[in-house]
Amino acid sequence: MRKITTIITIIIILLSTMTVYTQSQAQEIQPVNISDNLYAVTDLGGGNIAFLVTDEGIIVVDATYLPSVARNLVSIIQKVSDKPIKYLILTHSHGDHINGIAGFPDDVTIIAHKNLTANNMTFTEARTANLAENVFPSYLASLKTQMDSTADKNSEEYQALEQSYNVNNEYFTGLKTIKFREPEITFDDNYELEFGGEKIILKYPGAGHTNDNIIVKFPRHNAIHTGDLIFNGAVPYVIVEHGANTHSWVKILDQLYSENYEYVIPGHGELANKEIFKVQAEYFTKLIHKVQILKNEGLSLEEIKNKIDIAEFNLTRSADQFPINIEVIYTELVN
Repeated sequence: MRKITTIITIIIILLSTMTVYTQSQAQEIQPVNISDNLYAVTDLGGGNIAFLVTDEGIIVVDATYLPSVARNLVSIIQKVSDKPIKYLILTHSHGDHINGIAGFPDDVTIIAHKNLTANNMTFTEARTANLAENVFPSYLASLKTQMDSTADKNSEEYQALEQSYNVNNEYFTGLKTIKFREPEITFDDNYELEFGGEKIILKYPGAGHTNDNIIVKFPRHNAIHTGDLIFNGAVPYVIVEHGANTHSWVKILDQLYSENYEYVIPGHGELANKEIFKVQAEYFTKLIHKVQILKNEGLSLEEIKNKIDIAEFNLTRSADQFPINIEVIYTELVN
């Protein structure tokens, strides 16, 4: 029961940042022109998107979290160019970055790290199936019961319940349309895509957020899409089962900081510059240091969680992940 409750809590947090837009609403979203023919879309909820318009077609980075949202993304891209989308690059295997694949043209060529397909089968597909078959039906039934038992249908309480029900039901409906497609191109450490007069460099820097996280470099634009190696303004999601390692993550961020990118498209949060690498590395380093000191003083994991205050880190979003970050770091230090 605790696991179900935890999943539902995560759903509520995720859905508070995700909106399943209609096509007309999506048309109102404006891509951010980063540099010349390089754009970002940050308003669709889920992970941030990048796309590069070339003479031969368009390259898109990440697929959004539902096929319907991906179709809306395609509409947004078509406002900039009617050239075909030729390549779809996936930064890692989490559902908010890959579950929209079915909303892209059938002939798009997908590129990803070699571990992505196996990780999707092990984690993402299993989680999506559990959400669709168990969690959402139970949660929606609970919301419906609360709505039915609320006497005043005009009250703020009822309206909040109704809004929550509609948002969750829309997402639940979308889950049933998710269909994964294996990448046509996979790689281990590095891959260079030369297309339409542009060179795109894909690199696996080692396991940080996941063991399939890649970075996408746009050398001509001095820009990079980091995937979820960067959570700008939020506590990072650190999931050991997916290959996360905070010590390795810090080394990756330090290396990226030294590469002096002018434009940084994070996996989540506002667009940034190279300083965001330093900010997130310092977050992890400071937290690791605090956990190490308290562990050396003989405090238990639960005592350490209670002792360290998230307010020290100036992060407000995804606060539920903070104790998980502490637990992962503690486990790394023990091992």
